[in-house]
Parts: sequence; C-alpha cells; structure tokens
Amino acid sequence: MKTLIIFTFVLICNFTGIIAQAQNREFIYVGTYNEKDEPGIFVFEFNRGTGALELVQELGGMIAPSYLEIHPNKKSLYSVNRNSVIAEKKWGSVSSFQIDQNNGKLSHLNDQPAFGSEACHVNIDSKGRLVFVSNYSTGNLSVFPINADGSLDVISDSVQHSGKGTDPNRQGRPHVHQSVVSGDDHYLFVSDLGIDKVKVYSIDYSKNTLTALPGSDGLLDGGTGPRHFTIHQNQKFAYVINELSSTVTLFSLGDTDAKLTPIQTISTIPENYKDANYCADIHIDPSGKFLYGSNRGHNSLAIFSIDQDSGKLSVIDYQSIFGEWPRNFLIDPKGEYVFVANQNSNNIVLFKIEPATGKLTKTDFEVSVPKPVCLKILEL
Repeated sequence: MKTLIIFTFVLICNFTGIIAQAQNREFIYVGTYNEKDEPGIFVFEFNRGTGALELVQELGGMIAPSYLEIHPNKKSLYSVNRNSVIAEKKWGSVSSFQIDQNNGKLSHLNDQPAFGSEACHVNIDSKGRLVFVSNYSTGNLSVFPINADGSLDVISDSVQHSGKGTDPNRQGRPHVHQSVVSGDDHYLFVSDLGIDKVKVYSIDYSKNTLTALPGSDGLLDGGTGPRHFTIHQNQKFAYVINELSSTVTLFSLGDTDAKLTPIQTISTIPENYKDANYCADIHIDPSGKFLYGSNRGHNSLAIFSIDQDSGKLSVIDYQSIFGEWPRNFLIDPKGEYVFVANQNSNNIVLFKIEPATGKLTKTDFEVSVPKPVCLKILEL
C-alpha cells in the first residue's frame, strides 16, 4: 500500500510538472519605424514547436518605437519613440507599458521626455532600477529611475558627449547609439558612432547618476562608427560592431576599472563584396561559442567562432537573411532560433541554429510586419 501511494505521488508530481511546462507561453515584441496614427508595437505569440508567430496585439500611440526593452521582472516593457511629449521641444520620448501576465498584451503606463532627439536605444540594469536612453542626433544619454509599478520617474541624470569623427557626412558631432550595463551592474558602456569611442561610466544607484571614466574608454580608428556593443558571458571580453567600417572590434575588459583595450578588428563582409554596407546589430549565442553581426547592404548575418581563451573571432559563414536591411535580430535565449527583423522588406525571418557549428538554416516561417527594427522575447 505504501509503495502504491509513493508511486501515485510521483505520477502526480510529474504530471503537474508537464502541465506547468506546457503552460509556459512565449511572446515576441516588435518595435517598428511606423508613421503617425499607425500601429508601432506588435505582439506575437511564438509557438516553439512549430516556429509559427501568431499576432496577439497591435499597439499605437507612439512614432517610431525603434527599440524596446523588457524589465527583468517581466512585468513591464519600455520603448524609445521619436514623438515629443513636450510641445515646445523636439525631443524624443520614452514610454513604459505594463505586461499582462496572462496573454502578454501591453497597456500604457506613462511617458517621459528623452531630453534629446532621435532616441534610438533603451536599456535597463539587471535589477530593474534604472532606464538608460540613447539620443542619436543630440549625442547624449538620459537616465530615468523606475517606479515600483514599472512606470518611469522623472529624469535623474543626463550626460552630453562632445567631439567629432573623421567622416564629414556621418561624424560631424556625437551620435550616442547604445548603452550596455556591465555584468556586475557597476558600469555603463556607451557606443558613440560620431566620435569613434565606446565611453565608460560608473553607475551610482544611490543618486541615480553617471560618472565618466575617460581612462577606461574604448578608442577606435577614425571613421569606424561604433554602433552596438555586447559583453561575453565570461565577462573578460567585449565586442562592438562598427557601422561605417563594416567591422567588429574585440576588447579585453578590465577586472576592476572596466577598461576597454582593443585586441582585434575583423571584417563582417566577404573580401570580394565592394558595394555599400552598414553594420547594425551584434549578439553572442547562449553557449558563448559564436558571435553574429548584421550587415545592411550585404543583407546577411556574419557568423564568427569565438576562441574561448583569447576571445578572438574567426569567420564561419555569411548567412543571407532573405530580406533587406537587417537592423536588428534576436537570438533565442534557449539557443535554438534566430529571428531577423528586415526593415526595408517588411518581414521577420526565422532561422534554426546548428549548435555544433553556429550556422543557420532558414525555416519555413516568416511574418510580415511594416518596417520591423527591434525584437524582444519573453517567456511567461
């Protein structure tokens, strides 16, 4: 009788676990370059078994929500927008949304002015305390504390970059493009396309402010145009993809001062490709073995292997993205899929990752979305 009770208990526990696992739902949030009065953010439910995306929600009320970020607690989402919330200013804005835990849908919480124009990126520290907004045209970065309900408090700090680069058409002034928080949450790395630097700041969470650490900045050759930045899981190496030179630069990452020291720069395009190309996004797969970077012009993802000792990159492949202008892509946190947002061909294409080689295979699933430029995934 005792054996039967134990066996029944195990069956119930296993069955309950299977149900709980089956109830997990995954959602893809898509930011776009929409026009006024058009939907700007799209929410899809992702079926991992089939690869299909089913539309859940279209959300308007903002112009060009070009980058999104999800709070670590999974209860809020943030977007940067080009519409102003102060009539007399031509600044962009940043918006907060509550995420419905049952169906993934968004409901608007509040907006704050970005204190700069053409807001292009938003980021959050790992504990969900601060939002960092990159303003491209004005070359500055703004900091906003996050309230308990997920809404945004008033601005707590703003840092203005200065200088220019060597490209007269693209680098006449600073262009802050992205910020990334260090793994320990102590530092903020800010890619500035206009001045060929990845600037480093320390974060003071007691005052919600930033302090520049110029001795730690990552310096790049003139005309490089650093755009997006990523840190390896081992916290020893970091990589920046360079829009103007179509390259990726590897940095060593200082243990105590977050100093960025360049080690290697490698091209993202084949030697025989001579047409215009502008790099955009960069990510490392969950295994830490492969790095991917997007090419706008060559319309591909460059795939590199990562030497686990030195961090150096070697080219594996250039994968066509079956579309035009891949401004952003998403690597599935489980390491199974890559989603590519093709801005100019209005489609999101799904690829399967080969875990042993890092190469990609196009699946049969893609979805039409007007001007998709940012992808985020959430499991509930």
